[in-house]
Amino acid sequence: MKKILIAGGAGYIGTLLTTELIDRGYQVQVVDLLWFGNHLKPNVCIEKKDIMGLRTSDLEGFDCVVFLGGLSNDPMAKYNPSMNFVENSAVPSYLAFAAKEAGVNRFVYASTCSVYGYTANQLLDENSDSIAPQYPYGISKLAAEKSIMNLQDDKFRPIALRKGTVGGWSPRMRFDLVVNAMTKTALMEGKIIVNNPSIWRPLVDVRDVVAAYVRSIESNLDVAGVYNISEDNYTIGRLSDLVKDALVEEGHKVTIETRSVQDFRNYKVLNTKAQMELDFKPRYTPRDSVKSILKNIKNGVDLSDKKYYNIQVFKEKF
Repeated sequence: MKKILIAGGAGYIGTLLTTELIDRGYQVQVVDLLWFGNHLKPNVCIEKKDIMGLRTSDLEGFDCVVFLGGLSNDPMAKYNPSMNFVENSAVPSYLAFAAKEAGVNRFVYASTCSVYGYTANQLLDENSDSIAPQYPYGISKLAAEKSIMNLQDDKFRPIALRKGTVGGWSPRMRFDLVVNAMTKTALMEGKIIVNNPSIWRPLVDVRDVVAAYVRSIESNLDVAGVYNISEDNYTIGRLSDLVKDALVEEGHKVTIETRSVQDFRNYKVLNTKAQMELDFKPRYTPRDSVKSILKNIKNGVDLSDKKYYNIQVFKEKF
């Protein structure tokens, strides 16, 4: 049985990943400050603790450490840039260093396609030269990614997953991600607001993200490096059509309101490397993400509750 520590294991992705790993027979330890509550099952071992409070001795005996913590999006990073650089750069770098010192072989880091910043009509792979984030979130995530990969040697094998924008249902739900936000607005207001229909984004369902982490944890130790994790690339205009169609199929009346607002992120990525080396094969589309949300909110979910919006919870705490 592999022993795994997940830093940030009570979050949007972490809640599903922790559950999946336990179901697969892994021994999982979650370290999380529980900013957004605890939606894990009672049998999960959770330590409410700051990651910087972990010492090398706390990590001894683990086969794998996964970092899913930090500030999770641009609004949070913009609201508190100094905290962003600590939580998204220093903290994961320290955790990777401590894990290596403790003899942990595998470290999996939650990176992001936001590191690509703004590019014009290019399909980007992990070796692309067009990696120049200009805003705190992307800068901090890329800095941590580089410092963690610099620790790689024959015994310490890090993997960084550059995820596209994630969507779909999780017990620790978020409605501040593009597919989820479109779905929420359509259900509450009967419309989808599109700020810029021409902007490109790589998208991925949260269930496929969990699969990518599992593939990374279970991969042979000769595998290490940076991997793009996405299902496909979509313009925001096309995405709004797909979300609308999925909702109409379920009996909802939805219109699309198009605006003209500049965005500082525009990128398309290739996931070929992840398919070839991690055997990552995405199964779900944005339509599937919408349907998973509709299925799980039937029991009654207050879509306006601030707990579903990271920046609102973050502002109250900091």
